[in-house]
Amino acid sequence: MKYKNYKSAIHNFTHSFMSIDYMKSGRLAVNVLIDLYKIGKENRANFDFINREIKPKEAESKASRQLLNDYLNWLPEHFKNHDCDLTKLEKLDITIWTDFSKAISPLGMHNKKGYNIYALTKWKADEGDEQTVEISQFEFIEAHYLNIRLPEF
Repeated sequence: MKYKNYKSAIHNFTHSFMSIDYMKSGRLAVNVLIDLYKIGKENRANFDFINREIKPKEAESKASRQLLNDYLNWLPEHFKNHDCDLTKLEKLDITIWTDFSKAISPLGMHNKKGYNIYALTKWKADEGDEQTVEISQFEFIEAHYLNIRLPEF
């Protein structure tokens, strides 16, 4: 097991968590942000995988709890595949955010919205220093999903 493997494992974990990806959960992190957007709150949520907490309190729901638990359930296999010792993980904190008010509709595609989604992951393992991973990506969704959420399973 090499310490450098943690960085790759955490990066891949974060990328999967923030993506519109149903491979690890039938729930989507972006829907947590859409829910916050719909009630006029800042489109930012924090998932603490060590303490099993979701903040702000408005982001806490049955669906967001399932999302957290589904990713927690995948974590042992994911770490094993990266040759990382999960018992040495001391911190794993993912904050995701976007600004849906800046979502754009491409020319000729008024029924689509494109937005940037960001993730900042703070992690610490094996008595090393706290590290950060920052990821951003551009996503397109059907415009009406900003009102009703993306489908979930």
